[in-house]
Amino acid sequence: MRMDLVVLGHVSIDHLRFPGREEILLSGGAAAAVATSAALAGAKVGLVTKVGEDFPKEWLEKLSLVLDVRGVQVLPGRTIHIYMIYHEDGSVDAPVDMGVAQAMGETPIPEEYLKAELFHIAPIPPEEQLKAIKRLEGKRISLDFNPTYMEDYERKTELMKEIVSRVEVIFPNEKEALTITKAETVEEAARILHDWSAKLVVITRSERGVLIYDGTFKEFPALPINPEEIVDPTGAGDAFAGGFLAGYSKGAPLEECVRTGLERAREILKKMGSWSIEV
Repeated sequence: MRMDLVVLGHVSIDHLRFPGREEILLSGGAAAAVATSAALAGAKVGLVTKVGEDFPKEWLEKLSLVLDVRGVQVLPGRTIHIYMIYHEDGSVDAPVDMGVAQAMGETPIPEEYLKAELFHIAPIPPEEQLKAIKRLEGKRISLDFNPTYMEDYERKTELMKEIVSRVEVIFPNEKEALTITKAETVEEAARILHDWSAKLVVITRSERGVLIYDGTFKEFPALPINPEEIVDPTGAGDAFAGGFLAGYSKGAPLEECVRTGLERAREILKKMGSWSIEV
């Protein structure tokens, strides 16, 4: 079965810790968030990642119901664990135990996946993204970013320029776009990223919707949602990217891709966790 989309990146075990409450354990990782969203939007999706022996088997089984998981390596050791620790004063610590998720850009890609229409590289360290891009030379590639690596985005301009120059579609949020480019406005940032050779710059702007630049600016408002329906904002950007790419990988019109992405983002706001499926 030829894939529409192959997603490479982290799949994690997430821990939410609030003062005076029991820890909440959630399935996480941007790669699974994008992949599950794309799958629910109708794409044939393959997932490439590394998890440890502690990764719940039932989670992998749930993924296998909607995705092709032949690219998921289960290795001796621990899955990446991400801890969101909320304190009484409102501050948040987010330590990460990388486990087996080192050198993600070198993760083996099944031969059957290499004929996919599109490859998406989820947020991993920029050096690892570049490794994956070079391995996929000649393929259509999209990628996105994450605040975890904001210091790299700010300091490693030449590296970011090389990464952007080698891909077709990028999904920064507004802050990431400004940080990567050192621009004063989001419109200027979009132009710079396009000048660096990204064919399509898709900037997510939370409740203000999406700004797209492909040589011409296009703005799309966020879909309405009752604030009381919002359970957890985690993964909304990944869900948007997954929905967008489900259509984009199959040649759908841009407006349809955006609409599907916004619909998937709205749905993920209504549940706990970043995956678009229940586990």
